[in-house]
Amino acid sequence: MTKTIIDLLKQSGLKDTQPRRLVVRALERIKQPSSPYDIQKWIAKQGDKINAVTVYRILEAFETLNIVHRHACNGQYSLCSQPDIAGHHGFLHCQDCGRVEEFADTALCRAENAVAQRAGFRPIEHVSEILGLCRTCTR
Repeated sequence: MTKTIIDLLKQSGLKDTQPRRLVVRALERIKQPSSPYDIQKWIAKQGDKINAVTVYRILEAFETLNIVHRHACNGQYSLCSQPDIAGHHGFLHCQDCGRVEEFADTALCRAENAVAQRAGFRPIEHVSEILGLCRTCTR
């Protein structure tokens, strides 16, 4: 588990536990957005046991700390590639190869907040996901 993730756990008051380490390791090794059941299956293939409810709870806790992100377009989870960058994170999803690239853009965040405010809507959070084709797949 990366030092940044351990630091985020400590700062939030969460303990660095074996089940949490298993989920992080699974997401690090799978390297693509995955469902809680995919994560549980990967952990089982490695010889460890964890139940689906525990995986869901860990992902929920990690999501509030921005350790993982839930992708609105498919409901799957991925490890945050930029946990030390505060604020809004977005994703570029390749519909051909499945590659996902994370980005942080404060100008986009401000623009989305402005759109919501002009509509009289108070944003709590927002997710930016762009579906398309990556550089490799457009060649």
